[in-house]
Amino acid sequence: MDDLKNMQRQLDDALKLLDNNDVSVRPDSESTNSVNHLQLNEAKSLIERCENVLDKSSYSSKPTLRIIQHFACSGGTLVSKCLAALPNVFLLSELHPMSLLHMSGDKPKFTPSDITTQARYSNIPDVDNLAWSIFVDSVKKVNDHVDELGGYLLLREHTHSEYCCGKDLPKSSSFISILSEYFSVRNVVTLRNPIDSYLSLEKNGWVHFEPQNFESYCHRLLSFLKQFETQQVFRYEDIVTKPQESIKSIAEVLKVPYSDSFIDTFSAFNITGDSGRKGDTIASRQRKNISTAFEQEIKQSSSFGKIASQYKYGLED
Repeated sequence: MDDLKNMQRQLDDALKLLDNNDVSVRPDSESTNSVNHLQLNEAKSLIERCENVLDKSSYSSKPTLRIIQHFACSGGTLVSKCLAALPNVFLLSELHPMSLLHMSGDKPKFTPSDITTQARYSNIPDVDNLAWSIFVDSVKKVNDHVDELGGYLLLREHTHSEYCCGKDLPKSSSFISILSEYFSVRNVVTLRNPIDSYLSLEKNGWVHFEPQNFESYCHRLLSFLKQFETQQVFRYEDIVTKPQESIKSIAEVLKVPYSDSFIDTFSAFNITGDSGRKGDTIASRQRKNISTAFEQEIKQSSSFGKIASQYKYGLED
C-alpha cells in the first residue's frame, strides 16, 4: 500500500512538470504536443486507476484473524497448547457466543466479566443477536490490541457447542461465516480417528447430541469437515507422530511465526478444555478397549466409512 501511494505521488509530480513545460517553441510542435497530450492522458488514466485501487482497498481490506477448530476429545487441547507456545502467538481458548453449556444448573454462575452470560440470565430480548454483536466487537478490540503489540491472535472455537448439542445440525459454521464478514479468516481443523474421540466423549459424559450413537456423531463430523479444503485439515495422529513438522505446517497455513522450541514449552500453557492427556511428552496413546456392540456400530456406520476412506482411518488405527 505504501509503494502504491509513493507511485501516485511520483506520478503527480511528473504531471506537474508536464503541465509547466512549454512545448510550443520546439520543432514540429504540433506533433510533439500531440505526443505529450497522449502521454498526459495515459498518466492521468494511470493515476485514476491508482486512486480507484486505493479507494477500494480502504473499504475492502480486512484484518487477519486466525482460528483453530476441532470436535471435543480429538486432541485439540494439545495442538492448541503447541500453537500457543509459538513466538508472539496469543490463544483465546474454547470460544462460542451461542454456547449454553456453562449455564447448566438452576443457580446462575459467578461470571463478573461475561456480559453475554449475564444478558442471558437477565432475559434480555433478542439476546442471540446481542451475543454475536458483543462477541464480534470484543474480538475486534483484542485483535487490534494484539496486532499493535506485534502479536498474532488465535481463536480456538468451541465447535462442540454448535455441532454436537441438541437435535439440530448446522449447514455451515456460523462462527466462521459471521467472523468472515469482519476479518480475513485463516483457519485450520484438527481431526482424530472418530472411534477414539467418540469413546472419550462417552467417558466424559459429553454426548450432548441426539440420537446418542456413533453414526450420529460421525454424521455431524462429516458435515463439519465438508466445509474445509484438504490442506486445512490436520490429523491428530500425524501431529503426535511428527509434532515439529506438523506444527510447522499448521503455522504456515495460519501465517504465524514458527520455532521448534514449542516442543519444550507447550506444557507450561494452561488453557481451558484440558480434560485429556497430561504431561510434557507428545506421543500416541493406546486405544481404549472396544466392546463387541460398539465394533458393530463402527462397521455399520456409513458416515464413518466416508471419513475413514478420505482420511485414512480404520478400526485398527
